[in-house]
Amino acid sequence: MHIYGSCGMWKFDPQKGWGFDVDMKKRGRVLVLELTSSFEDLRVMVFKDFGIDENDVELELSYLPMELIGTIDCPPVIIENDSQVKNFLTYVRGKPSTRLCVSTSLMHGNNDSIGVDKEESNSPFREVGEASSVSARDESGSSSDCNANGSEEDDHLAIRGKEDDRGKSVRFSLIDVVKKGETFQNKSMLKAALEMSATKHNFDYKVVKSDRKLWYIRCIDNHCNWSVRAEGLSGSTYFIIKKYVADHTCAASSMNNGGRIPSAKTIGSIIMHRYDGVKEGPKTNDIIQIMRMDHGCEISKSLAWDAREFAIHVVRGIPEQSFGKIPKYLYMLREANPGTQTFYETDVDGKFRFLFLSFGQSIRGFHTSMRKVLVVDGTFLKSKYKGVLLVATALDGNSNLYPIAFAVVDSENDRSWDWFLRHLKLVVADERSLAFVSDRNGSLCKAIQNVYPLSQHGICIHHLLNNVVTHYRGKGLVGLIAKASKAYRVVDYEKLFHAVCNISPAIGKYLTDAEVGKWARCQFPGYRYDMRTTNPAESINSALRTPREYPVIPLLDSIREMLTRWFFERRTLSRKHTKPLTIAIEKKIDRRIRKGRTFLVQPVNEHRFLVLGDTIDCLVDLDRRTCSCGKYDLIKLPCRHAIKAGLTVGRTPSSLTDDMYTTSTWRTAYQETINPIGVPEDSWVVPDDVQNAAVLPPESRRGAGRRRKRRYETVEDKLRSSQATQGKKKRKCSRCGEENHNRATCDRAI
Repeated sequence: MHIYGSCGMWKFDPQKGWGFDVDMKKRGRVLVLELTSSFEDLRVMVFKDFGIDENDVELELSYLPMELIGTIDCPPVIIENDSQVKNFLTYVRGKPSTRLCVSTSLMHGNNDSIGVDKEESNSPFREVGEASSVSARDESGSSSDCNANGSEEDDHLAIRGKEDDRGKSVRFSLIDVVKKGETFQNKSMLKAALEMSATKHNFDYKVVKSDRKLWYIRCIDNHCNWSVRAEGLSGSTYFIIKKYVADHTCAASSMNNGGRIPSAKTIGSIIMHRYDGVKEGPKTNDIIQIMRMDHGCEISKSLAWDAREFAIHVVRGIPEQSFGKIPKYLYMLREANPGTQTFYETDVDGKFRFLFLSFGQSIRGFHTSMRKVLVVDGTFLKSKYKGVLLVATALDGNSNLYPIAFAVVDSENDRSWDWFLRHLKLVVADERSLAFVSDRNGSLCKAIQNVYPLSQHGICIHHLLNNVVTHYRGKGLVGLIAKASKAYRVVDYEKLFHAVCNISPAIGKYLTDAEVGKWARCQFPGYRYDMRTTNPAESINSALRTPREYPVIPLLDSIREMLTRWFFERRTLSRKHTKPLTIAIEKKIDRRIRKGRTFLVQPVNEHRFLVLGDTIDCLVDLDRRTCSCGKYDLIKLPCRHAIKAGLTVGRTPSSLTDDMYTTSTWRTAYQETINPIGVPEDSWVVPDDVQNAAVLPPESRRGAGRRRKRRYETVEDKLRSSQATQGKKKRKCSRCGEENHNRATCDRAI
């Protein structure tokens, strides 16, 4: 394989990026290499072909993979081992225009300005104090030789017990932490690298000078030589190492601590990847454990908390900034997912009030493949500005959650529920075949009646039973009421309800006032199928338990990520499923077939049958899909009587089942994909009106309830309190900044 190489030096331009300045004396060479060539083969070839004396200079081999980098600040790739040579040759084989860049620098013996060479980097040890004209490979042998001798030193440390040029005993040398001429994207990354090195190697340093263009540090021991001096590159945030003295001449016995403790930012940078996506991420105690086990560093709980907050803010954004991104984010989401409906509303001052989101894929799937029942509910958000997340969801033919719409509002009140349902009406029209299931929230019930007057409204039986237990101590009647609500036949319901009224007239009156048609299945005026509770909506709230702590944009993206994942998994599962009915329905049919084995079927005509052998005799009409037990009529799924009758005349259970339960309909619901925004945020292109739209954080309100106050303190109380807290740091709420409470219990208006 022919490789073109040139000799010169890399230079960085803040406007143009990295460029290679060719040495016009040495110019270029064509090198012949094989995929099996080693780093030593390449190194020897470069020295020979370019006529370089390996005893006089330090050699650096590098290249710039243009197709793999996205920004101008990505530095060249250094080649310093066999693996990197193989990577380079593999890359060049597909990109022959890539050249090998050869850089050389004279060897220096002055410890005050050490530029760490590549030959030393290849060997884990360096003989400190030897003549600098001798290569590190000659001084200490190859890496494999050192390891073979069983050395227990760290790979970044030099051999101890030598002396520097001034006769001081060198405890160790950090030759691979930073290098003279090395660049860092910003000052924070430079500080993080040195902080973690100090933590790892048990030393501390002091900052001699620090400003926008200079960062100069020395070992905390005044008699130690170790120091780093970095300067900022003009016109950019980059810092370059100008001076690095690697030798530590301080005494281990003089250390008064276990090394430098990293800052919250540094620790946060280490752990931030653990908070990607919808991960909850490590808690405070977990971070303490991570730093102890992985980095040998003991940190306080408050430092771990600050590091966690920093990591979360970097990964998920700052709450105040998140609201300002709403217009652009919603626009890009609509562009990625055609048919998606998004709306947001602000007050006269531009402060956020409401937000609505419904994906086009879910809308189309609901109209073609879902039972027309929507479960609606709300749940609290736990971010800095709190609020409530409203949800409307359906169930697919396999009894999986199928979310239709979401909204972020200030609270569950008349205005917010009305706003949510009016925007929901734009994607799900009002019709008599539509049904809602919810709790008995007064604002929600009023909004459904006003916005969806044609639809039917049922209430959650779990909430109703909880109210019975709470207000009437009717725990003993819960079983009877639950049976009454589940009854498929009116006669069964009436027997159970009369029994409840006879035992407790007060509870009977309460259930009557709650409108029997809203909680009793057989009395419901429309079709709610087997959806008797708000569990589907509450299950979505549970799935979003961790994202509910996020700012608004990460919250919305977590919802999008969840739906993307659900659609993919269910699309894959439905394609693999080969039976005519969905997985959940096939199991139900199998159970009902087994239960109806002993039944006796008496034909009445071609499509009507009398089924005997159950607790009651049932008349089944296969063409009209009804059964006198009531279950077939209300659920649209053949009961055990209908299945037995159908099998008698050769009609399969799948032919008697509603289309909403078939595998083909299940596949249709998930045939589309919910797409992420495929463009990084800094590359979003939006119209001017969207770009200029401003959304400010909402004006939060004080939480309901009386404020908690301590009793009046006597002199003895104050004295005791003062003595108990003397020397302790006062803790403040991280949300509002006030004392005597934390973020979890904070209800202050901000």
